[in-house]
Amino acid sequence: MTDALPAIEMDFSPGGAPVVIVETVKVTDPAAILPLAPDLTKPEWVFAYTALVNHLAQGARFEPIYDPEEFKTAYMAKYNAEDPEEVPDQGVTRLHDFGIPDFAAISPPHMDGETLIFFAENAYMGIPYRVSMNPGQQPDYQPVAIVE
Repeated sequence: MTDALPAIEMDFSPGGAPVVIVETVKVTDPAAILPLAPDLTKPEWVFAYTALVNHLAQGARFEPIYDPEEFKTAYMAKYNAEDPEEVPDQGVTRLHDFGIPDFAAISPPHMDGETLIFFAENAYMGIPYRVSMNPGQQPDYQPVAIVE
């Protein structure tokens, strides 16, 4: 195997669906990426693998967390800027409606054996999710535990 990746591009179809193009092959299924670019599981490419999987699975609905400390700082700044006494309002999402997640559980994208593990922020709610994906399967997004 070579350490070089084939040409890979993230895009959207004319209908708005996320697609990934590996060389000339259009991919819409996250499970189809790895057979076309197996080196994505190497440590130097796992952030790229994360971006591709998340793009196909969620489009712009989730944003991968590459730097857990940066995410924690931004989350807490937004959380602390909110008025905790404010009455919840329909259609208004506040971090106080959810609480403080277990930041210690959040890590940069990595491979655990053959399983891709990464964390992603829900773009609307702002809360973190743990994502795992085994080869040939779809990524599984689960909310990070709220500890406070």
